[in-house]
Amino acid sequence: MREQTRPPYYHESMDWDRLTAEYEPPFEFMTGARLWSPERIAEEQLRRLRGAVERAASVPFYRRLWAEHGFSPADITSLDDLRRMPSYTIDDIRDSIERQPPLGDYQGVGFADAAHTPLRIYTSGGTTGTPRPTIYTQWDREVGAILSARTFYMQGIRPGDAVINAWAYSTHNAAWIMDHALWHWLGAIPITTSTGNVTPTEKQIEFAQLYGAASITATSDYLLHIADTARRMGLDPRTDFDFKTILSFGDTAAVEEAFGVPTYDSYAFHEVQYLAAECEAKDGLHIFEDAFIIEIVDFETGEALPPGHKGNIVVTALYKTGTSQLRYNIQDISASYELSQCSCGSWHKKLDYFQGRSDTMVKLRGVNVWPEACGKIVAGHPGVTGEYYCYAERVAPEGKVARDEMTIMVEKADGTGDSAVLRAELAALLKQKTGVAIGVELVERDGLRELTGHGHRAKLKRFEDRREAGR
Repeated sequence: MREQTRPPYYHESMDWDRLTAEYEPPFEFMTGARLWSPERIAEEQLRRLRGAVERAASVPFYRRLWAEHGFSPADITSLDDLRRMPSYTIDDIRDSIERQPPLGDYQGVGFADAAHTPLRIYTSGGTTGTPRPTIYTQWDREVGAILSARTFYMQGIRPGDAVINAWAYSTHNAAWIMDHALWHWLGAIPITTSTGNVTPTEKQIEFAQLYGAASITATSDYLLHIADTARRMGLDPRTDFDFKTILSFGDTAAVEEAFGVPTYDSYAFHEVQYLAAECEAKDGLHIFEDAFIIEIVDFETGEALPPGHKGNIVVTALYKTGTSQLRYNIQDISASYELSQCSCGSWHKKLDYFQGRSDTMVKLRGVNVWPEACGKIVAGHPGVTGEYYCYAERVAPEGKVARDEMTIMVEKADGTGDSAVLRAELAALLKQKTGVAIGVELVERDGLRELTGHGHRAKLKRFEDRREAGR
C-alpha cells in the first residue's frame, strides 16, 4: 500500500474571503466593481499587473522571452509600460511544448504541486492546431467561475433557474467552467446535456420542456440547430418553452429571432475563461477590467491601435496564479470602443464582437479575406441554412501562374430551387462584399457536420488550409 498522505481538501485550500473581496461574485459585482470609475479601475489594474508580472518572472518561458527582448519586470511603473513587454502567440506556445513536452515550460505549476493545492488541466479545442494544455490552480478556477457567473447574471440568469449546458464536456474548459459558475456562484441548476453527440438534440429539447429550462448555453450554430430541430418535432421555439434568456456565442440576432427571447453574446477562450460580456444595452462587450487588460494591435506590426480600428486581441490576465497570460496575442480579431459610460452605468471598457481569426486570413489577389466574414455574408441568403466551411488551395490553371483560391461550402435550405441559380447568387454576393471572386460549393442539409465537427466540437471548425498540398 502506498504511503498515506492527507489531501489538500478543497474547502481548506484557499482564503475564500480574500477571493470574494478581490473578485466580487455576480450579485455584489452589479453594485460594486462594475461601477468603478476609470481612475479606480486603472489603480487596481496597476496593482494587480505588478503582482502578475512578479509571478510570471519565475516561469522559464517568460524569463527567456523577456531576456530576448530586453524587458525587465522593473520596467513596469505605469500601465503604459505594459507595451514595453513583448507579446507572444500560439506559435510560441507550440514551440514551448516542443521544447519541453508534454506541458511546455510556460506553466507556473506542475502536477506535483497538486499534493498541496487542487489543480485542474484542460486543453484548447485544437481548431487551430495541436491542443494547448493549461493547468489551473484552485484560485484560477474560482476567479474564472466568478467571471462566468457575472456574465450569466448580467444576461438574465437568476438563482433557481435550470440551464441546459449544451457545450462539449470534454478536455476543453468551456462546459466545465460554465457548470462550475452556474452551480457554485449563481444557485442555478445546470442540466449537463453536453452536445448533440452525447445527448441527442431531440432529447435536449425534451429536457428543456420537462424541466422548464430558463436558458440554454451553446454556440449560436448549435442553438439555431436546436430551434430547427424543435420545429421538425412540431414545436414552436418562441412559444412552447419557458426560456427567459439565451446565452450564445456568435450570431445573436438570428438566435433571438428563432427563440423570441433576449440573446446575449460574450467573449472567452480556454486559458483565461470569460473575458468580456454583453450587457442589457447590447452595444459591445464589457471587459472585466478588474481581471484583464486588453489591447488591440495591428496585424502586421503589433503596434497598439486606437478605438474603432480592427486588429488582434492581446490579453493580459491579472488574476492567474498557475499559467500566466501576459500580452498574449490570441489572434482573434476585434476592435476597442471609445471610453464612455454605458447606459447600464458601467465604465468598464468595451470590446467589439468577435470578427474571426487573423491566422485564418487568406490573401486573394491582394485582398484580405476571412472565412468567418464569408460565412456571415452567405448566412443572410434565404436559400441556405447558415452552415458553412471554407478551404483555401493553391490552384494552377493550365498555362497560367499558380495562385491562391478560396472556396466556401454552404448547406442548402430545404426546398431550395435551382442550385445553379443559388450558386451564382451567392458567388455574386461574395464578390460584391469582399471585392474578390470566391468559389461556392453547395451541399445538402447536414452535409458539413463531419467537416465542422457539429455535434461534438466545443467550437466548430470553419476553415482548412490545403495550400501546402498544391505547392
